[in-house]
Amino acid sequence: MKSRDKSVLLATASLLAFSFAAHAADPSDGGLPEVIVTAEKQSEAASKTPVALTVMSGDDLQNKGVVSILNLSDYTPSVNVSQDGFGFNINIRGVTTTDSTSKGTPGIAFTIDGITIARPIEEGLAFFDVSRVEVLRGPQGTLYGAASTGGAINIITNKPEDKFGASAAVEYGNYDTRRGDLMVNVPITDTLSVRAAGNFNLRDGYVDPNDGSTPRDDQNNQSGRVSARWKATDTTVVDITYTGGHVGGVGAAEVPTDSLAAGSGAAQRQAIGNPFPGKIDDSFSNVNGEVNTSFFDLVHATVDGGHLEFHAHEQSSFLNNPDANYGGPPAFFTPEYGWRDYHGDFDTDDVEVRLSNEQKSALQWVVGFSWIRDTISESDHNWDTPVATPIEADSSNAIDPLDHTVHTNKGVYGQLTYNLTDAWRVTGGLRWSSDSLTRTGTFAAGPGPWLNAQGTTCIAPENCIGTPDNADEKGSKLTYRGETDYEILPNQMIYASIATGYKAGGFNDFNPLTGGPSTYQPESLTAYEVGYKGRPVPTLEIDSDGFYYDYSADQISGTENVAGSLVLFTRIAPAKIYGWENEAHYKVTPDDLIDLSVDLEKSKFGTFITGTTSGATVDYTGDSLDKTPTMVISGGWTHDWTLANGADLNLHAGTKFSTSYILTDFATGEHYTQKAFTRSDGELGYYTQDGRISIQLYARNLEDKVQATGGYSYYAYANGSMAFISEPRTFGIRVGAKY
Repeated sequence: MKSRDKSVLLATASLLAFSFAAHAADPSDGGLPEVIVTAEKQSEAASKTPVALTVMSGDDLQNKGVVSILNLSDYTPSVNVSQDGFGFNINIRGVTTTDSTSKGTPGIAFTIDGITIARPIEEGLAFFDVSRVEVLRGPQGTLYGAASTGGAINIITNKPEDKFGASAAVEYGNYDTRRGDLMVNVPITDTLSVRAAGNFNLRDGYVDPNDGSTPRDDQNNQSGRVSARWKATDTTVVDITYTGGHVGGVGAAEVPTDSLAAGSGAAQRQAIGNPFPGKIDDSFSNVNGEVNTSFFDLVHATVDGGHLEFHAHEQSSFLNNPDANYGGPPAFFTPEYGWRDYHGDFDTDDVEVRLSNEQKSALQWVVGFSWIRDTISESDHNWDTPVATPIEADSSNAIDPLDHTVHTNKGVYGQLTYNLTDAWRVTGGLRWSSDSLTRTGTFAAGPGPWLNAQGTTCIAPENCIGTPDNADEKGSKLTYRGETDYEILPNQMIYASIATGYKAGGFNDFNPLTGGPSTYQPESLTAYEVGYKGRPVPTLEIDSDGFYYDYSADQISGTENVAGSLVLFTRIAPAKIYGWENEAHYKVTPDDLIDLSVDLEKSKFGTFITGTTSGATVDYTGDSLDKTPTMVISGGWTHDWTLANGADLNLHAGTKFSTSYILTDFATGEHYTQKAFTRSDGELGYYTQDGRISIQLYARNLEDKVQATGGYSYYAYANGSMAFISEPRTFGIRVGAKY
């Protein structure tokens, strides 16, 4: 038996031994709190929802320093979140999207208060005044629609309450981190309440360019939210929310993977300099509302609607093999600097209407209709400039898609759950989805010469009018879910399910074989799962889920060489993914809580042979999918002390261990192996007896080692490959007050 296999068995056995040993323990000071979720579009206890899910409360987010989705990777099983050139990339159990451009479709549904956030560039906004975050693992095609092949992440914000309340918190840490939150909740009348919340998030970058320019991977954003709740009648509640803000800074940067071998510290975080500075100037303005009402105390109706606007202007830079004597990259690489000037306007309209049973009965049901339109107008202009004269005036066009893209999705769904007995339930669900993707515009590939909108020669930073880039793709799909669960003992159930996931097909801007756009088929996944959820005693909760994915059509995007420039190109590949996730939360004593998880996973492509930018052939058959470590073990201990003055002192210490995983550059066929690693953290909090004042000290990633998380490119600069990285060691203090 291989040593790694022994480690897997040992870790799993340890978790099971921990679980069974805890059966005998029953501390007298109450059990674990129950969390109510809406993961299946109806309110239900998380421990009784037959879906693999993780829930983090607003307090959990603050205590663990989760300020955006980027931080979820350290605290949620089988989840990896990274940055790339178009925003944030979410990977759950190896399912993700490799095309995060405006024509791509996310593989993970992402919603805020039921409203879909359709573009990866919009998903990295800061968390503030959040009630909870729900992470659902596995395809959610029936209730969430087409863009949920791998799962769903739901952000639920705090709603106005009918009593006055206020809170404020400030934080300071290394890298000159400055964060602040403010909230005021005011009841206006007996039926109307208003809540206002704001947030700022400032931090210097931790990736240092070797030319001494401003460090990258900084944070500079401000957000505000105003919401109102009107209790129109005894059975009708109306919520209206406005959220707006700004995202700034210099943006993220990749680092050479050779630097990651340095071990730890600043040496791992050295980027290659570029004379063209990075800059982010994004703004957003969102309005959404929800109406909940009931009819005759039998039918509950929910209407969600939202209009979201996001305006992006981002500048970034990169290298295009500045060493002319380096013989490794393909011949089309030239000794140049590259820089990017991106302008994008995003408008999303989202409406969902659903009906469900108002009273609990033997038959639980939910039916609904949804419609989403996502409109993007953009110029994604990439330029090349000689190393000898790296100035705007000497820049030549690399690629410039100048496009208007519209995604439309509509769906009708229904799900029924019937209690065959008091302990045994069966569930069935169907959804019909219809998708369309249209694009009109032009695509300028290579130095040209091209013309601008005025009909004269296009020079930096003008938009270049290229050849027509018009295409469309339409399709529809019926997805389903079947599930059964059985309460084997009070508060303990087993379940089994089969569910399908779906992501719409699309088109490539430029197919080198046809000389124009070409379509590719929809993504398709069938998941088989069996699991256990239970509280054998009030102080112990165990979740265990085994899954097998028949990923018959996985959309894989790489690049092709078109006129000396790299153009995104998507292919279809089959894959298999299977694994076993285990979580346990055990309140050993009234003052001690232990959290433990062991996640095991394997993945591999089926027959997948394709070409590269250099004309070679690469066979990925049998290769692992990206970001699927064989084993991840996480553990934490939390202890509370009650001081003589009645105040509480809370200590938390935790660590995460991950085996190695790969990142792939599908343009060249090369892999990068991220070695096994640990990330540990600790927090110490002081809370006054009345809970109004809190002081928290924190330290995260005590090892101060960073890992490659995404955006891997093999021939990114003269000496090799580059990738985006995780955060280094951070520490600081947070002081809060509430009334």
